[in-house]
Amino acid sequence: MKKIEFNNLDQEMYYFKHQSGLDVYVVPFLNKKNFYAILGCKYGSKDVEFTFNKKEYKKPYGIAHFLEHKIFEQESGLDPFAFFAKSGVSANASTTFDNTRYYVWGVNEPYDNIDYLLNFVYSPYFTDENVLKEEGIIKEEILMYEDDPEWALDDNMRKNLFYELPVREKIAGTVDSILDITKEDLYDVYKAFYNPSNMYLIVGGNVSKDIIYERITNHKILNSFKEKTKVKRKEYLEPNDVKEEFKELFMNVTIPKIRYSVKINKEKFEDYSDIEINMYMGIIMSVLFGSTSDFKEKVMSENLTTGFYVEKNRYDKFLTLDITAESNKADIFIDEINKTLENIVIKKADFERIKKIWIASEIRMIDNIELTVDNIYSDLIMYGKVYNNRIELIKKLNMKKLNKFIENLNLTNKSLVMILPNKEKDN
Repeated sequence: MKKIEFNNLDQEMYYFKHQSGLDVYVVPFLNKKNFYAILGCKYGSKDVEFTFNKKEYKKPYGIAHFLEHKIFEQESGLDPFAFFAKSGVSANASTTFDNTRYYVWGVNEPYDNIDYLLNFVYSPYFTDENVLKEEGIIKEEILMYEDDPEWALDDNMRKNLFYELPVREKIAGTVDSILDITKEDLYDVYKAFYNPSNMYLIVGGNVSKDIIYERITNHKILNSFKEKTKVKRKEYLEPNDVKEEFKELFMNVTIPKIRYSVKINKEKFEDYSDIEINMYMGIIMSVLFGSTSDFKEKVMSENLTTGFYVEKNRYDKFLTLDITAESNKADIFIDEINKTLENIVIKKADFERIKKIWIASEIRMIDNIELTVDNIYSDLIMYGKVYNNRIELIKKLNMKKLNKFIENLNLTNKSLVMILPNKEKDN
C-alpha cells in the first residue's frame, strides 16, 4: 500500500491495486463520523462503438445509462437501496458521456456497505423480462427531460457543435434507441467495460485503511476476476468547425434562453498537460466572466440578463466554452460576449488573485470528504491519474504560459441556440 500526501497538508491518501486490476484509493478522515465511497467505471454513453476480444460492436445509444439502471436488479430479488437503507445509509448512481459511477454514503457500517456496493455491481442479472420493464421507466425519464429548457439547450448545442462524436446524442438515448437494447447487449458491454481493471474504488471518511485493504483483498467476487480486459474504443475524425451556427427553438418559457458555445481543439496546446489546459482556461473564464468581471457588471447593471453562468466542458480532444443566460435583450447580450472574447488581455494582478483564490479553495476542500473523493475520481476519469499536489501546480502557473495559451486560443468556431416563448412562434 502506497502512502500519498495531499498538497503537503495534514491529510493522507493510500493507494493499492487489487489483483483483479481494481485501483483503490483510501482517504481516512479520523475526525469525521461519516464515509463516502465511489465505485466508478471508465464507460459512458459515448462508448457505443468498440472492439473487444477481436470483435467489433455497435450498440444502441443510451445503453450505458440503461445498464446503470439494470445493475441494481439482483437475481436474489433484493433491492440494493433497501439493503443500504437498513443500515441508515444512502446510495445512488449516475452516467455521463465518459463514465458511470455507483456511490454510497452515510455513517453506519462502512465496511459492510462497501462490500455490498462491490457485490451488487459485480453481480449482473439481465433477463428479457427485466429489460422490457426498464424500457418504460427510461422512456418516461427521456420524455420528462425533453420538456426541460435547460436540457434542450444542452442537447441541441451538442448537435450544433459536433459532426461525428457520439456526444451529439443524449446520455439516456432516445425513445426509439432504448427499444433496441437487449439483455445480450447489456452483457456484451458489461463484460467489455465492467472489469475491475477498468474501474476505480475511492473511499473517504472515518475508515481504516487496513480494514479496507483486508476487505478488498479478500473479496470473493473480486478475486474471481482472472483476466484484465482490453477494449479499443472507436476513434472519430471530428472537424474543428461547428456543424450548425444557429438553432432556434420554441418552448414554454417566459424569458428567452440562450446557450453560446465555442468549440476549441485541445491539440493546439500540445505544450500543455490536460490539467494545465483546464487551469489556464479556468483563469481566462474567471477573469472575463467571473463575479468581479467588467462583463458581469455591465450586463447586470444594464439589465441585459436576469442571470447567466459560464462553464467549460471536455469532449475527447475538444473543449467547449459555454455561456447560458436568460435575456430579453439577447442580441445586445451576445454582442457583449463577442466583444469580451475579441481581445483577451489578462492583467497580472487578476492572474495572481485567481491563483490565491484557488489555493485557498484547495485548503478548505481538504476537510470535506465528499469534495475530496469526488475530485480524486474526477482526476482519474479526466487525466488518468490523481493530482495530489494541486497547490504546487497552481503556484507554477505563470503569465508567460498564460499569454501563449491565449495566443493559441481559437474562438472563431462558435454556435448559438435560442429558446423563445411559444407565443412568439404563434406570432
